[in-house]
Amino acid sequence: MKKQQTHTRLLKTGVTLFGEKGYHGTGIKEIVDALQIPKGSFYNYFKSKEHFAAEIVAHYTGIIDTHWETCMASGPESDPLVMLQHCFEHMVSLQEEQPTQTGCLIGNLAGELAESSDLCRVALNNAKTAWCTRLAGHLKRAQEVGSARTDIPSDELAGFCWDVWEGALLRMKVEKSTASIRKTIALLFEVFLRSSAS
Repeated sequence: MKKQQTHTRLLKTGVTLFGEKGYHGTGIKEIVDALQIPKGSFYNYFKSKEHFAAEIVAHYTGIIDTHWETCMASGPESDPLVMLQHCFEHMVSLQEEQPTQTGCLIGNLAGELAESSDLCRVALNNAKTAWCTRLAGHLKRAQEVGSARTDIPSDELAGFCWDVWEGALLRMKVEKSTASIRKTIALLFEVFLRSSAS
C-alpha cells in the first residue's frame, strides 16, 4: 500500500514540476527532494526519467478525463455543442485559478519529447487520440440533434478542435492572458462548429 502511495505521489509531483519547469528543466533530485525520499528509491518505481514521463502522461490524462466527466455532467444535455463549449470554458477557468498558466502538459511535453523519445511520443499520441475520440462522439451527437455542422465528419472536427485548443493554450502562455483563448473558444463553437441552420 505504501509503495503504491509513493508511486502516486511521485507522479503527482512530476505533473506539477513538469508543468512548471518542463521535462528538461526538472531533475530527478528535485522530484525526490520534494517528497523527501532518497534519489535511489526513484528507480524502484521507474526504469528511467523517460519512463517516468510516459507514466506521467497517462496519469495526467486520467486527471483531465475526470475534470471533463465532472464538467459534462453539469452541462446542458439537450445540446451537446453547448455542453462542450461549457467544458472548454471550464478548463480555461482552471488555468485562471493557477498562479501560473502552464497550459496543457500533453502539448508541453510533445514540444519537448515527441522527436527525442519514441516511448513518450507513443504515450502522447495515445492521450491525444483518446481525447479526440471522446470529443468526436459528442460532436457526432451534436450533428445528430442539428446543432453542429454536418459537412465535415465529426472525427475531423475533433482533430481540428485539438489543434485549435493546443495552439490557443500556447498563445495564452506567451501572452500571459486567457483573454485570447476565450475569444478563440467562442469563435470555434459559435461560428465554426455550429450549424448554419441552428
